[in-house]
Amino acid sequence: MGLKTTSLRIYFFALGLGFRALTRGLLVEGFKLLIMPVGYWRLIPNALTYEEFRRLIDPRILDVSSPKLLSVFLAGITSKEVIATDLSDEKIFSRWKPVAEAAGLENYLVEYQDARHLTYSDDSFDLVYSISVIEHIPDHGDTAALEEFRRVLKPGGTLIVQVPYRRQAQEIHLDRDSRGNRLMEPCFYERHYDHSQVKQRLEIDGLCLTRRVITGEWIPIDPLMNAATRLPRIARLLLQPLEPILALMNFWARDDDTRGHPLGTLLVYRKVLKAL
Repeated sequence: MGLKTTSLRIYFFALGLGFRALTRGLLVEGFKLLIMPVGYWRLIPNALTYEEFRRLIDPRILDVSSPKLLSVFLAGITSKEVIATDLSDEKIFSRWKPVAEAAGLENYLVEYQDARHLTYSDDSFDLVYSISVIEHIPDHGDTAALEEFRRVLKPGGTLIVQVPYRRQAQEIHLDRDSRGNRLMEPCFYERHYDHSQVKQRLEIDGLCLTRRVITGEWIPIDPLMNAATRLPRIARLLLQPLEPILALMNFWARDDDTRGHPLGTLLVYRKVLKAL
């Protein structure tokens, strides 16, 4: 199954989930999924994560990602638990859990968790993935989260981490919060990794890096859409239904960043088996 085919499968799943939500009376959530089914930055990383999921047999899954569409999708094709977590966003309870219930998924659970201090037992999950989260944790929180992912992952299990990637590392500070409210002073927002920072911060003992994919775009649309220079709200609303199509047309995924404009890197690890 090619990457574009996989991407389209998730896109059409989102649309179908929106229609199902509408039939269950979840009007706001249903229309949201129909209008903005999959974001521009998420479509290809979601598809790459699904590719890795398909290598496993009926895995128990921990989702530490944003947003939660992929976890609902995966819950429909594994019989084991899928636990979707967030540090504080109540939408995991008010949006994603009701949508999953509308889809008839009894194995979908949501919980507040701090990625740096997970409450799960050692060796609990076959698959752990984190898309666009750990780059927002200040100081050395990204490495601490990776250590926790390693702890709760079963030996031989798979970990997938996706973070922003550029040819030169940078820390982004913003004077507004995620809802657009002005802050008293600029605060840390996210970290953009380069090759050396990936090695320094995201390669740790006990996790064997088995695959690395760099994703990016040919035409630089991202500067118009990112949090620092975001388009006016009305323009964003008009653009959102087209974001999956733009991603299919404009995104690339390969193992180098020699051409185009890199945006992210997806890292696949296997937890080292314990010595006998």
